[in-house]
Amino acid sequence: MHHTTSHTRTIVATSSGATTHGTMEVLEFSEQGRMKRALVMAAKCIGITALCVAIPGAHFILVPLGLLVVTPAMTLYTFRVKTKIVAAKIECPKCHAQLNVLSSQENYPMYENCSSCHRQISITHG
Repeated sequence: MHHTTSHTRTIVATSSGATTHGTMEVLEFSEQGRMKRALVMAAKCIGITALCVAIPGAHFILVPLGLLVVTPAMTLYTFRVKTKIVAAKIECPKCHAQLNVLSSQENYPMYENCSSCHRQISITHG
């Protein structure tokens, strides 16, 4: 069974009434895939916390913080991520420059700023 599937989504960029259409490559994680990613994140956090034991004095704060706060928070955050944007191909509706989609998750509407004309662009599933 695949834990990750790749999808191509149609997206629409809008700014001041002008629109352009493009595509976005998205990885979608199954529940098993999300659990696997969360466990890997937990192992990384515990590993970094274990390294903090070697820091004199600071380990009294860093180790409990890492085990009780950072590890559960990062593990839960990683488990909740259902999709990840891999790439997007879309132009700015105003200046037609290629937009850089910096969002890592697929949550609509997304807002990005054009690096060329500096307008705020709304991106929706289309």
